[in-house]
Amino acid sequence: MAEDVVSLAEAAELPVERVGGKARGLGRLVAAGFPVPPGFCLPVDAFTATAGLAEDGEDGKTGKGGEDAGGSGLRRDAVARVKAYWEALPSPHGVAVRSSATDEDGAAGSAAGQYESVLGVRTFDELLAAVGRCQRSRHSAASAVYRNRIGLTGQAPAMAVVVQAMVAPTWAGVLFTAEAPVADDDHLVLVEAVEGLGDQLVDGTVEPDRAAFSRREPHAPVFSTVFGERMGGTDDDEGPLRSLVRTALAVERALGGPQDIEWALDATGLHLLQARPITAAVPPPTRFGDWASEVPGARWARMSICDSWLSDPLSPLFATTLFPALIDRWATNWGGPRGLRARSPLIPEPMHGTVNGFAYLRFDFPLSRYPLRTLRLTARWLAFHLSPVERLWRNDVLPALRAGLEHARDAPLDELTSAEVLRRVRAVEDLSARYWAVIGGLAWHWNTTEWLLGAVLARGGRRTAGLTPGSLLVGEDRLAHQADRALERIASAPEEDEERLLREYLHRFGHLVYSLDPAEPTAADDPSMLRSVIAGRRADGAPGSPAPGPGGAPAPRLGGGPLGPLRRGVHRWANHWSGVRDEALHHFTLGWPFMRAGYLELGRRLVLAGLLDADEDVFYLTGRELSDWVSAGAGDARWRELVRERRLRRRWQRRLDPPDVVPADARITLFGSDITSLALFGTERGNGEGDGLSGSAVSPGSYTGRARVIHEVADADALEPGEVLVVRQVTPAWAPLLTRAGAVVADVGGALSHGSVVAREYGIPAVMGVRTGTSRIGTGDTVTVDGDTGTVRSRSRP
Repeated sequence: MAEDVVSLAEAAELPVERVGGKARGLGRLVAAGFPVPPGFCLPVDAFTATAGLAEDGEDGKTGKGGEDAGGSGLRRDAVARVKAYWEALPSPHGVAVRSSATDEDGAAGSAAGQYESVLGVRTFDELLAAVGRCQRSRHSAASAVYRNRIGLTGQAPAMAVVVQAMVAPTWAGVLFTAEAPVADDDHLVLVEAVEGLGDQLVDGTVEPDRAAFSRREPHAPVFSTVFGERMGGTDDDEGPLRSLVRTALAVERALGGPQDIEWALDATGLHLLQARPITAAVPPPTRFGDWASEVPGARWARMSICDSWLSDPLSPLFATTLFPALIDRWATNWGGPRGLRARSPLIPEPMHGTVNGFAYLRFDFPLSRYPLRTLRLTARWLAFHLSPVERLWRNDVLPALRAGLEHARDAPLDELTSAEVLRRVRAVEDLSARYWAVIGGLAWHWNTTEWLLGAVLARGGRRTAGLTPGSLLVGEDRLAHQADRALERIASAPEEDEERLLREYLHRFGHLVYSLDPAEPTAADDPSMLRSVIAGRRADGAPGSPAPGPGGAPAPRLGGGPLGPLRRGVHRWANHWSGVRDEALHHFTLGWPFMRAGYLELGRRLVLAGLLDADEDVFYLTGRELSDWVSAGAGDARWRELVRERRLRRRWQRRLDPPDVVPADARITLFGSDITSLALFGTERGNGEGDGLSGSAVSPGSYTGRARVIHEVADADALEPGEVLVVRQVTPAWAPLLTRAGAVVADVGGALSHGSVVAREYGIPAVMGVRTGTSRIGTGDTVTVDGDTGTVRSRSRP
């Protein structure tokens, strides 16, 4: 006769048909020497043929010799042996009684959560009742639906039952050793954890802490893991989390494939509670990583350049070179030179930083603590912004940038020494940072005048009903329209002239960027989107540019009356600064193609030196690492692996939704008043509810159409005429694509961002700053974009 009870070690050698998937998996862990809580298995043949079919208290209630099966479904002659194993099992915290069906935890399906588990069992009568509950769960309606869905039709599977001593964990959770059934070196190890018992995580009643680690040694964390410190480790040392990852990957090797592992950590160490094959791709979590400042006490906001221009996590090179330079020059406008700022208790240092790779600016200014210094700082800020910044820009900063670029390009990069290449790149970076600093002053004027125009229109009553700044500040011969007409000429020309005309277009507009990070190509580097727009226009008959709108004849629309001249004067003022914005932002990225080319040239040399695998890997070095190599040849043989880890980290960070402020409850107060909304003007966004999203209403009108979600420029040719374009951000380089779109939805940006200006120029409804549009909207969904209210409603495709 088969054994009524077997140890977990014995279960490893028995067929799944006898002990089920869970017991066999635990047995294999025990046999391989992994830490598994002690326990035993009640095999399939320990139960009656009708186990699980009768109601509580009836199934196997009484056997020969007076043995009480307690509704467990056990054979009448098995109860005594089960009781003996129960009494011998050391279980000061009770036991866990868990199903081990023959279709459970296998390669064909996991059956996760389909069958019953009972925790905290402390008496033998409770044990028998719990075993019965497990047996009855295999006949439940939910488990039948699951089996039909994965193609396992027919009667319910046979079931064994596992009994294990419980632990009293300080932490428990689940871990995926890879992201799919077949592991890839670029996959991550994903960890979810809760304090105490892990059943609250499985039940979904508690939001877990999460961490992600590289599969490769030394298994570096991809995101900051504050909860890892609470577990007794840090990102840099071994700690319990890193030890858990190493153990899990050892389990993967022992069991022959990626595993979904349940684990617990108590005072004695790590315990593995279950391991089953990963049978489907692991969906990326919507929330991952800890949003905590690496600078103690610092408060951060995604404002200004961070929100409008830097929607993705930064490359290491940009984060340590051009990004700090841009912020330093900007801060000089109102805070004075770096030395002066360093002595001021008002201005925090560093002013810039990243959290999980995303760009943030400091906003923890102790203004109320130093009222006199605050007044002086305010005066310095006003002095700069009220100075003749347009003249400074036109007569000094822009000519200096052009002259510096001309000098930087006076010799081919491949003929220069590495030190000279880097010197010229840094010179252009400094000129670009100085340009960005003056944009801060210009932006105050164009933002203020647009706000003032809106205020005047709002008080015009019936005379100005329906008018908005967005509807009036269009119609001039903006650069966006000039670029659009140039593309129209290319589409209308014979195909043999396309390359020549495209080169002319790129000579004028090729410096426009999809992202400020030089790791991403400019329009000149990757004209694929332009080619798709040209091809689409040629196929569609090369339609002309959108109508310029009513902005050219404002007088009749602004009404008469005593305030008519005031409204027209404000409109002329706002229209002037709207033109300045168009021109200033167009020239801002003139230096980007050169900076990118210079870094790629250095990357090429690093490849020849055997330190990198590809030219583009240079963007995953830090500024210090690159400078040290250029100046002293101090390359590191580990750079290949470091670059690989950093690429992987950035790829995963792209899945995150960065909050507007860090920490989440950070506020700005001035003499007792909360001025956060004022400080983050144009940044704070609403949260969508249900099937809707909300953000900034940046271009008026309403439009309903089919959504097209585009994550990469290379996918731009998929946009069909009239579709709703859903993207992370809209920078000047995206403008040609907007001529095909019926409306625009962007995760980042606001009413004052350049993307909103482009949308208004083209006269299409747009809502920006919805945060999660690219993740919540799917291509093919029907989307209604209301550019007047800032709402987006989505209906999923059937």
